[in-house]
Amino acid sequence: MTVAERFVEIAKKNASQPALAYLAGGQYQIISYGELESCRKQLAAIFSERQWSAGERVAIMLPNGPEWIISDLAAASIGLVVVPIHSTYNAEFVAKVVRHSEAKYLIIRQDFLEKYQSTIDNLGLSSLLVVGAGDNGDRKDIWSWPKFSAGQERVEGKVGVQADDIHTVIYTSGTTGDPKGVMLSHKNIISNVDAAKRAIEIKPSDKFFSFLPLSHAFERTAGYYVPIMSGASIYFAQNSKTIIDDIKQAQPTVLSSVPRIFEKIYGKIFDQIESGSHFKKQLFFRALQMAARHRKKRFNLGQYIWYIILDKLVLKKIRAILGGHLRLVISGGASLDEKIIRFFDDIGLPILEGYGLTETSPIVSVNRIANYRFGTVGLATDCNEVKISDDKEILIRGSNVMRGYYKNDNLTKEMIDSEGWLHTGDLGFIDKEGFISIIGRAKDVIVLSTGKNIFPESIESVLNESRYISQSMVYGDNDKNLSALIVPNFEQLKSWCQRHDVAYDLENKRIINFYREKVDEKIKHLSAVEKIVNFKLLAEEFSQENGMLTPTLKLRRTGILNYHQPK
Repeated sequence: MTVAERFVEIAKKNASQPALAYLAGGQYQIISYGELESCRKQLAAIFSERQWSAGERVAIMLPNGPEWIISDLAAASIGLVVVPIHSTYNAEFVAKVVRHSEAKYLIIRQDFLEKYQSTIDNLGLSSLLVVGAGDNGDRKDIWSWPKFSAGQERVEGKVGVQADDIHTVIYTSGTTGDPKGVMLSHKNIISNVDAAKRAIEIKPSDKFFSFLPLSHAFERTAGYYVPIMSGASIYFAQNSKTIIDDIKQAQPTVLSSVPRIFEKIYGKIFDQIESGSHFKKQLFFRALQMAARHRKKRFNLGQYIWYIILDKLVLKKIRAILGGHLRLVISGGASLDEKIIRFFDDIGLPILEGYGLTETSPIVSVNRIANYRFGTVGLATDCNEVKISDDKEILIRGSNVMRGYYKNDNLTKEMIDSEGWLHTGDLGFIDKEGFISIIGRAKDVIVLSTGKNIFPESIESVLNESRYISQSMVYGDNDKNLSALIVPNFEQLKSWCQRHDVAYDLENKRIINFYREKVDEKIKHLSAVEKIVNFKLLAEEFSQENGMLTPTLKLRRTGILNYHQPK
């Protein structure tokens, strides 16, 4: 079965049910499964009429929204191979992906076209489909996104797309090196979706909230294929700046996110509590205390009544920040501090950590609603096997493992051995019950001049707990001691400066001494070799726009270090 065939099957059963929702005029506009199926048919027919053929590559450079989904489903219908492009890529990277994938067609939003016009003009593309097109002159190679109408569907011809055919080539942006094109078949994707659904029940009544880029494998599977193949609905955020307002309006039941989002929300909640009255602080911490007892089932009837009262007075207001109706939250992409997971669990928002790679479609493991363990990435899904090599590397084999890297057989053979095991480069272990824990990336391990190996992520996670630290990156390869680049929480720092009559200057000795205290305070429980001896305060956040973060908000360590600590 193909992605399109599975969707058609679901759409027939749920024709009148909401499939997608997007914001227009301040209100969510609903597209039903029946309407989405009609759009899929119409666009697939248009592709065919324009001689877009099976096996050819079509690049998609769109923000999250109905057009992304319709384009993907229409491409799947006639066997086009989808090549997603992150909207935060620079022009050089866009050109590299299009050329390497040999994409003939590009579906792009008008403002992105204008931004990359000179680059795109030199790529030799046969045709461009533009969403929100303005005046593109007499260019016949550019056509506008069509207006879909009910009853305008053409009769679909037999294309002969097979489950083993490649549906997509996803270029991993990577934290170092050139991008690699991961080839995923229809079978890879569907087997992964089905396994994820067996691990975590998804109901047709569920509403997913989508804000991570659909161009990334995590959101594409967990936030698009899983709900759309379950009869659930997807509500799109307008953009990254409106997430909190949009989620309140959407009131989703399921959210897929990366740790950075939870870290920010956690920090803002505690910032507000700290700035509140003494009574509010006491009420908040008392509510957390009772919530922890509730989680551990350690209270009598009187305490339970207190918990119910405090939940309504305090915790319900915190849950309302994320819409007030979430029943489960899935976190992937990197590890999330256990303290933050426990906090959200206590307030009634269980976060289920999972693990995956683009090369595995991407879900490898996830904690279950009724069977989870803090600090782990859960149990392996049943579409793959997971084992640990002698040198602690995580190996994966299964129906979700990629077909290979596009036009790179040598690298494919390096990654997938003769027995079919994918060598992830991640280090970890599996406990007696099967729960998987990630230690870190082998390539990210810091080797001090003393020979000690240090995993930076856990130290960064501890540092980022401080209300005065927004981001950090620990480094020290071949050095005697560890150092860190620290991005302050600028809002909190400025407030501190005003309260203590200190000039706001990141080179001010009082500010540096203040951060020395905060760093030492956070890492006092760590071993001597994990101490941060030197640090530097940065005036700019790590972001996708400045090339310091990947689209899933992971640190591009080599790029950051080269920029801030040039040799």
